[in-house]
Amino acid sequence: MYFVAALVVLVGVVCTLDLLFTVRLTRLVRALPGPAGPSGSSGPSALPGRLPDLMLPVGEVVGPFEAVTADGEVRRGPTLTPGRTLVGVFTKNCPPCAERVPQFLEAAKNHPHGRDAVLAVLVTDGEDVSDYRDTLQPVAHVIVERKGEAATRALGVRGYPALAVLDERGGVLAAGTIMAHVEPVL
Repeated sequence: MYFVAALVVLVGVVCTLDLLFTVRLTRLVRALPGPAGPSGSSGPSALPGRLPDLMLPVGEVVGPFEAVTADGEVRRGPTLTPGRTLVGVFTKNCPPCAERVPQFLEAAKNHPHGRDAVLAVLVTDGEDVSDYRDTLQPVAHVIVERKGEAATRALGVRGYPALAVLDERGGVLAAGTIMAHVEPVL
């Protein structure tokens, strides 16, 4: 009889530990940024991948900046084009960035105002970003810079990937981490 009681107690302890582990794991996963993490609220911000303020929020205006593209052209902000500008900020060692670059590329190809209305900023700490640059250059003006330099500072970038659509005065019309956050306003 003592054997059965000890076995029941042991199973109870194992189940309790498993429950505690599961609760802890659930809390950790909810705290992660990205699709598994918090979605914020209802509406468009509840879309997967929504992170608060990875760059300037909607309604803010991009600060002044001047940066040289990979083509050697000088781009000045906040006014980039007469129409809406699609902006993507990516970094090399970022798995979500690797997922978003092809989506950004497709949106850039289909942008109604063409290459002049698309800006890709590649942030590097010395990593080779030539593959991203070569992929994006046919459809976007590509700026390669270190974190905190002109374009990323003006856009208020605090995480990656950061996507936005800007109006003709440099105002943020949409921002997010996935194309679904910005494509509706293109």
